[in-house]
Amino acid sequence: MNINEIIKYPILTEKSYSKMNEGVYVFAVDRRTNRSEVKKAVEFIFDVKVEKVNIFNVPKKATKLGRFKGFTNSYKKAIVKLVEGQTIAILNEDVDTISASEENNLKVEETKKEVKTSKSAEEVAKKVSEKLAKK
Repeated sequence: MNINEIIKYPILTEKSYSKMNEGVYVFAVDRRTNRSEVKKAVEFIFDVKVEKVNIFNVPKKATKLGRFKGFTNSYKKAIVKLVEGQTIAILNEDVDTISASEENNLKVEETKKEVKTSKSAEEVAKKVSEKLAKK
C-alpha cells in the first residue's frame, strides 16, 4: 500500500485538540492498514518519531435528516502518540508561522513592487502632460 494512501485526514475535535498538547494526534486511516503501517507513514510524512499507535474501527451510526433515514460512514481511526518533545503542524496557524525576518523581507519586496508601479505611473503622467502641453 502507498504511504500517502494510509492516512486520509486528521480528526479535529475538542478532545483531539486537548490531546495535542500531550503529543497525541488522531487520524482517519485506510480500512486495510495496520499499526506498523500507520507508524511508518506518520514518521515518513511528518518527520517525527512515533512512540505508540492505537487503531480501532468506528462503526456506522443511524441518522435522520428530515424524513430520510440513513447511516454515517464507518471508518478506521488511529490514535498516534509521539515521542516527548515532538509535534506535528496540522493546523494552518502552525504551518503559517514564519520568522519575523522572512515576513519583513516579504513586506519589503511588496513595497518595492508598489514603488516601481508608482514610478511608472508618474512617468506615464509626465509624458501625457508633455504631449498635452505640445498640442
